[in-house]
Amino acid sequence: MSLIDNLAHPTRSVPNHADFVAFLADADSTDAVERFALSRMMPHTHIRQGSIADATEFMSRLERPPRQLVVDISTSAMALSELAALAEVCAPSISVVVIGERNDVGLFRELLRMGVDEYISKPLTVDLLTRLLGGPGAAMQPVHQVRTGKLVACVGARGGVGASTVAANVAWYLSHSIERRVALIDLDPFGGPMTILLGTQCNNGLTDVLKNVRRLDPQYLERTMVGVGGKLFVLSAQNALDSAEILDTEALRELVGELKRHFHYVIVDMAGRAGATNIAMLEEAQVVALVTEPSVYAARETARLMRTAETRDAHAPVMLIVNQPRQPGKGELALHDFEEAVGRRASHVLPYDHDAASRAENLGPPVVAERSALATALKRVGDDLAGRRLDDKPKKTFSFRDHPLLRHLLEWRA
Repeated sequence: MSLIDNLAHPTRSVPNHADFVAFLADADSTDAVERFALSRMMPHTHIRQGSIADATEFMSRLERPPRQLVVDISTSAMALSELAALAEVCAPSISVVVIGERNDVGLFRELLRMGVDEYISKPLTVDLLTRLLGGPGAAMQPVHQVRTGKLVACVGARGGVGASTVAANVAWYLSHSIERRVALIDLDPFGGPMTILLGTQCNNGLTDVLKNVRRLDPQYLERTMVGVGGKLFVLSAQNALDSAEILDTEALRELVGELKRHFHYVIVDMAGRAGATNIAMLEEAQVVALVTEPSVYAARETARLMRTAETRDAHAPVMLIVNQPRQPGKGELALHDFEEAVGRRASHVLPYDHDAASRAENLGPPVVAERSALATALKRVGDDLAGRRLDDKPKKTFSFRDHPLLRHLLEWRA
């Protein structure tokens, strides 16, 4: 479609991305917004007559979020509830404008608390829209930004417990099944497993972004990040093994802050459990996903990490994920003994499933894309992060005998 044709008939195309999206409840309002878009020479638009539910469905299918979204609540029986559902599929960076019939200050304040930037009462005119949304050439930026994405720091209590597997599969599930925009950062500067787990190539984008953090913008990030489907984007590095390159902690903080403006979730796969970079991510995180296993050493390190995470100023919750990465043996701790040792119950338990894990790593796709006990457990972790209700709790499958060294661990905790 030509630029002129698109400007003259903005509702014809059904794009996979648009800069300006509007759903209006009546023909007169739709016509007014179309004329407004035409007056501003906005070629990348999608304007149509429809409900909030239509807008929610459309936004869930867009590969790239628009800069501005206009929705009409005039015919909605439960406007706030429907707007809350719409917010779930909207990236935090989107400027949302609500159209209604009532000039209600109380409603406007409630909408502001939800992250809406402007409320406009009908009837709509081109002059009114130009005055409130900006004249020709004006940048469509949010007046304020209440909503930001959620930073999830995924850390392992020790090497080999499956923290990277959890990070990769949860990121894939949130983006492909729940249709949220997800940024996944592999913090291993020498090449972590993320590209293998997701079947992608490393373009050393993390190194480039951290060196240019001062000029971050959506277009630059989109060019640098490696896409896995339409809504999952990966940042990783693969420096030479003899390289002296280290990650700039302050630049990483700025990067995470910028990514939270454009993604629902920013999941960081931490390359270790200590050091300035890892502690910075624990401090910035809204959720700490602590992956561990039922062993004496892992229990000791889990307790140390929990103390570190829980003494942060942010007071973000710690999601304790107990994984069984190896065939259960007679010397393993029972789950209830492990929980007693670390001082809290597990949030999720991942069962031993060597076939599913090895098949996913070597052949793909990720575990959660197929059916297995491990896939079901990983989906529960994703649902928990997304705030979905879990109908029933995972079964505790551990039945190992008590470990003879457990008493020493309990004495150490005391």
